[in-house]
Amino acid sequence: MKTINNKLDIRSSYPLQKPFTWEEVIFFDIETTGFSAKTSYLYLIGCMYFRDNTWQITQWLADDMNSEALIIEKFSQILKSYKRLVHFNGSGFDIPFILQKCKYHHLENPFQGIESFDIYKKILPYKKLLPLMNYKLKTIEAFAGFKREDTFSGEDLIQIYANYLGRLQYEKLHRKITDKQNPIQNNTLTDVPTVREKDTSTAPSSEELSRILLLHNLEDVKGLLRVADILYYTEIFELEPCSPDSDESEITINHLNTEGKADSASGQSRRFDFTLPFTLPQPVRLFTPLPEITSDCNNNCNNREQPGNAFSLQLSLNGNQFTLIIPVYQGELKYFYDNFRDYYYLPKEDTAIHKSVAQYVDKEFKIKAKLSTCYTKKSGCFLPQPDTMFIPFFKVAVPDKITYFETNNPGHKVPVKLNAYIKSILHYILSSKETKIIT
Repeated sequence: MKTINNKLDIRSSYPLQKPFTWEEVIFFDIETTGFSAKTSYLYLIGCMYFRDNTWQITQWLADDMNSEALIIEKFSQILKSYKRLVHFNGSGFDIPFILQKCKYHHLENPFQGIESFDIYKKILPYKKLLPLMNYKLKTIEAFAGFKREDTFSGEDLIQIYANYLGRLQYEKLHRKITDKQNPIQNNTLTDVPTVREKDTSTAPSSEELSRILLLHNLEDVKGLLRVADILYYTEIFELEPCSPDSDESEITINHLNTEGKADSASGQSRRFDFTLPFTLPQPVRLFTPLPEITSDCNNNCNNREQPGNAFSLQLSLNGNQFTLIIPVYQGELKYFYDNFRDYYYLPKEDTAIHKSVAQYVDKEFKIKAKLSTCYTKKSGCFLPQPDTMFIPFFKVAVPDKITYFETNNPGHKVPVKLNAYIKSILHYILSSKETKIIT
């Protein structure tokens, strides 16, 4: 087994260490000859940590097929000094692989007493919000603006490692042969030069092959710190948006455009501009259509707007700014009464009235209300709400999950309620199957 230590020139941005210190956090990645711990071999573990005010890495490379247990033991010893272990999909591969190997070699579980932080799992719920072809470490590194010196994949390394072991054996054998041919090297006269037969092989040396293996692992481990900035996108859906006069704001609303531009046949839009306490790696624009409201919409209004049309939620992320645009519907909606059995429906007026009033209406002009006809109409300007937070609320039809409240409703101007409303809109964008990236 070889142990390699290096200092790294790398900087951190996203606070992966909180609530710990950087000195209490360690990063790791492994290299194996396959996916199954039963049939594959663990030949390399790399750990990065912050010590003496600089980032450092320790790598353990197996130079034979008998060093697997020793590598795991060395890794286990270093873990005891840390409180958080950071990795990329280590919960799905690296950690289970090592645990199976520990069982095979009768070793203790090295992960007891340390918190696991899986960057991949943290990103996974938000993956449809980012313009990435896939969520491999290299892809996210490129999105975050980092270039790798390493050009090989983990699969490529399997053959390179086999070549490395083979080359080591060849070089050992070659040295034995040349030593026998040149016994003078054992002479006590050290000033007599040793004559060796020149190795005419054009294959890479074991040293060159080990550099390839170590570089790939080193960049994978460094990549954990590099790609962490992508977690800033997830922060947007977790931080509390607050009004400008708040002393405890995590996200500050710069200004509120209540007038909006009349950019839609259905009404105007309400715009919120925010300043973030961090900078995002790349700009992203998201579009989430809302159920279309039309004048002839019946009880099943399921039409959807296409990207670029106005009646949609739009989220623009750029630098340390993000803008949320919420469409305003201007027109007529319905307020549905819950206790429809206490109401009568007047077909000609297209409205429902309470039975205490309906007793004065002739029978030919009224029928008993149903859930779908127990409403009164209201004209005005309305904002959508995925969660019913403001009352009274209005709908197009009873089954609608999106409800609306009047823009002059005083409740949404209360900072606490406004914050909750904005978070509700952001979570709707996150959870909606209709959310698309605008390129």
